[in-house]
Amino acid sequence: MNTAEFLMIASSVVPERTAMVCETKARTYMELQDRVNRLANALQGLGVTQGDKIAVMAMNSMEYVEIYYSTAKLGCVFVPLNYRAKREELTYMCNNSAASILFVSERYFELAAGIRDDLETVKHLVGVDAAGEGKAFYDDLLRENEPEELFTDVQDNDPTIVIYTSGTTALPKGVVLTYLGMSVYVTNTVAPADPSDDNPDVLLVSVPFYHVAGATTMLSSVWGGRKMVILPQFEPGAWLKAVQEHRVTHSFVVPTMLKRIMEHPDFAKTDLSSLKLVAYGAAPMPYEVVMHAVQVMPCGLMNAYGQTESTSSLTYLGPDDHKIPSEPGPDRDKALARLRSVGKPMDDIVVAIMDPDGNVLPAGQEGEIVAQGPRVMAGYLNREEETAAAIHDGWLHTGDVGWMDDERYLYITGRTKDLI
Repeated sequence: MNTAEFLMIASSVVPERTAMVCETKARTYMELQDRVNRLANALQGLGVTQGDKIAVMAMNSMEYVEIYYSTAKLGCVFVPLNYRAKREELTYMCNNSAASILFVSERYFELAAGIRDDLETVKHLVGVDAAGEGKAFYDDLLRENEPEELFTDVQDNDPTIVIYTSGTTALPKGVVLTYLGMSVYVTNTVAPADPSDDNPDVLLVSVPFYHVAGATTMLSSVWGGRKMVILPQFEPGAWLKAVQEHRVTHSFVVPTMLKRIMEHPDFAKTDLSSLKLVAYGAAPMPYEVVMHAVQVMPCGLMNAYGQTESTSSLTYLGPDDHKIPSEPGPDRDKALARLRSVGKPMDDIVVAIMDPDGNVLPAGQEGEIVAQGPRVMAGYLNREEETAAAIHDGWLHTGDVGWMDDERYLYITGRTKDLI
């Protein structure tokens, strides 16, 4: 399934519903579809063909979402870049992916200019929010093209996104995620847009779109016909203000973000009553922080454990697992112990514990966490050796060490090798 269909369906069934809000601007699903079609036609006019790579270096914005869906409509590959990366890493990511178009926000014009001469495949630079020397301007591209409907058939295993993992002692690796993997994750976790729903969920996006949690949000929110409230960058005061102003129901944060939100001076006086669920993950959650969240957050909590290589979450610790009995006893002790876990495997993926010889271990024994299913990455882009080390015999080897209890709750205890 081409993920561009998510927008085609939502714009057909809930055309007048607000799709996105960012700062003072808002767009309906009909407007989003119109702009995506214009941009797709513009890209085609620039010579983009199926399979080409389209890179973006920008903070979160509504245009960011439009670029993804325009890319998908043409059967191309979206390459969101971590603008916090070093110049040599950004150059490598563009060249490794063979990006032909680079979208850049004004904030990073100087950074892009500094690496331009080293970009081997980039034919066009496009200014997202401003015109610039040697760059096409995003608004001009939309204005100069008609919203003619375009659609490209894709194969399930064709890549739709390449997300680069952070480099520490080595250059980043491009994780190739397929149309199938993205579609499976989204359709198995979110119900499709419902035109009869008079009070649809409101999703606050505060993690960067270049992170897998941000990238999947672009798809799940549209598929579900939700209103997506986009923060250009995370700031705890802005997060609290957005929840209150837009009556946000769902959001994903990393543990440090949740800690800063709860410590903010406006936390106690902000109306958070609209919140239904705050999910957290992407890094280990300190036990004292989650215990504090259980006490003060007015909504359900969910811990999600996964990797870019698994197209987001492998396991989840749901809201019921965050409810701690007040009376001392075995039930309370068990619930408190479970908070140290990352929950149980999701239904669409198989998670197991494996020893160094490739044997799946029983409950209670420690080993490497491995996963199997349609959401596992296609591999690392142009890194065959690393791909072979990560995926063999059908299993994705996460590099994380842990064990499962007899009810399949997963506990992470470390890494298979030391990392800086």
